[in-house]
Amino acid sequence: MGNIALAGLVSASSYIAPFEAKRAVDGIAKPVNRWVGEVPCSLNFIPGSLYCVNRWVVSGMASVGWDSQQYYLLTYSLQGSNNNTSWVTLDTVDNTNTSTIAYSSDRTFVPTAAYTYYRVLVSKGLKCNPNIASISNFQLFSVDPSSPYLSKLTINSGTLTPTFNKSTFAYTATVDYGVTSIVVTPTAETPAAYGQNAVIKVNGVPTNSGAGATVNLAVGANNIAIDVTSAVGYVTQRYTLIVTRLNSNKLTSLSVLNGTTVLPMAPTFDKNTYGYTVEVDSTVQSVMLNATCENPASTMTINGGAAVSGTPYGPIALQATGDTTVNVIVSTATMSPQTYTVTIKRKEDLTLTALVLQTTSQLILDPTFSPQSFYPGTTYNASCAYTTFIGVKATASNPLGVTLTVNGTTLTSGVRKSVNVTPGANDISITVTSNTTGNFIVYKCSINVAKQ
Repeated sequence: MGNIALAGLVSASSYIAPFEAKRAVDGIAKPVNRWVGEVPCSLNFIPGSLYCVNRWVVSGMASVGWDSQQYYLLTYSLQGSNNNTSWVTLDTVDNTNTSTIAYSSDRTFVPTAAYTYYRVLVSKGLKCNPNIASISNFQLFSVDPSSPYLSKLTINSGTLTPTFNKSTFAYTATVDYGVTSIVVTPTAETPAAYGQNAVIKVNGVPTNSGAGATVNLAVGANNIAIDVTSAVGYVTQRYTLIVTRLNSNKLTSLSVLNGTTVLPMAPTFDKNTYGYTVEVDSTVQSVMLNATCENPASTMTINGGAAVSGTPYGPIALQATGDTTVNVIVSTATMSPQTYTVTIKRKEDLTLTALVLQTTSQLILDPTFSPQSFYPGTTYNASCAYTTFIGVKATASNPLGVTLTVNGTTLTSGVRKSVNVTPGANDISITVTSNTTGNFIVYKCSINVAKQ
């Protein structure tokens, strides 16, 4: 680094006019361009910033033509301070009892700290007059700045783009809506030097090298500034990170209710799965649907109607037969709408709730009729007196979703229909067929009609 004594404030604890302090730091080597003071005294320098120095030069009067055997300083020291009160001796020149006399000094030393104040303290003056100090030129050199770079930059969510390099100063990352904060961990390439620590600030807040700093994220682009100030030299390098927190057009929960009962849904809800199926009994006429938006600021419609996040919506009328499709659409200001589809299927109920066979009176079936007992597992048997027809009345559990036939002839649910019979064994089959899938079951009766 250059001679920092050429800039800053210079003063002296005493001086003899006209040889004031500033003449010793102007870089001009002439006999009149020197500082003269009465010992003990000091030449004081305030560089204007915190500096760490490792070299100092003091040129005496011999450098501008005076007798080198008489006009050299006997004892003087370079000192540093951070409060202008307590001083630390950094290096000392003592020509009092030495055969090698330093008429001028150009000295280096290993620094241990940085200071905001420096001074040359003269405790013994000139050889020819120890009560007088005189310095023709004073120079002070700071050490080269330590690194203002990072060796590592990490985040706990998302991926840095591009991959970190200490000489790349701008990065981006993207996180999901659910990430409300991010931990940024910067590590200084030179965390400390000469007893000084590098200063790292994340959005203006100091953080230690290698320590995480938490930054809250709003939806959208979040600008994060990481400033690194070198431990020595106070050079600052800024790294920028733009973290985009995505908006959300998704749900965090979705359920279908029959009254207060939550119906099983397949598959299990996941915000990234957009199609579901729910089965309901054939007697269910309507359902409610409850959906919660991940982002409370999102808007939502259910089958075109405005819905409130987290509040049951409905009733939603179901198709009398077949499937009912319910579309839940989540919208935001910055994303395309996302549609969740729930297909509500009626359970296929092909059973009868009642089966009555009669002539002049109701026939007794053996076994007793049960909706879940049908052919081929069960055949219902009965006997009756001579007749040419038998009345058949079958009542379907799901009359709107099935078609009934008796011995191949259409039968209306709950309405009696005559079936011709002859003496002896007569088979009467009631077939219940799904109007949607074509699946069917058969209730079979064997009726023994007496001869005339």
